Amino acid sequence: MRTVAGALIGLVLAAAAIWVKAHTPDDYDHRYAPLASSGHVGSPVGAGGFEVKVEKVGAARSVTSGQGEVVRPDGIFVIVTASARSLRAPLTLSTAMLRTRDGREFRDSVKGVTTPVGMLDGVTLGPGVWHRGVLVFEIPPSRLAGSTLLLSDRPANEKETPQGFPPFGFELTAQANISLGLNDDQARRLVTEAPDGVTVHGDPG
Repeated sequence: MRTVAGALIGLVLAAAAIWVKAHTPDDYDHRYAPLASSGHVGSPVGAGGFEVKVEKVGAARSVTSGQGEVVRPDGIFVIVTASARSLRAPLTLSTAMLRTRDGREFRDSVKGVTTPVGMLDGVTLGPGVWHRGVLVFEIPPSRLAGSTLLLSDRPANEKETPQGFPPFGFELTAQANISLGLNDDQARRLVTEAPDGVTVHGDPG
């Protein structure tokens, strides 16, 4: 009986080990990923100490600076209008990225933006006070469909893994992942109808 019991215990432990291995990510990016809260355009998404709501998504083939200079992207400008607020203590949205459905991430761009006033990232959010602003990204038009906005109050460079070590300090960080809700046809239409000479500064209105 002891031999049978020991064999059964061994089988149970082996099965448990296989399950744990199958359900444990093998790479640091997954094991130490932020705690993401998911949502979509038009609905508030709470992530840790902040809340954000994407109001609309636009695109531009070029933007015009305050000096009248026309700036063209290496692709297309994606302009996200959103509102955010801190839920407790003041904080800053330090990281804004656009993740395409193939996993590639694009940092927000300031190309063609003449003033930081009206931008959403880098602004200190007060508790309970909504701040409205824009985020501008520069991406290839073919990657717009299925893209997701990522927002965090942790600087992106803290995600980097020096010399193979885990990104200590970034694990368990709150992050808002907001789907822009663009399928292939919608993204194609947005790109096709994207205007030239859009001015991106101040309150987006």
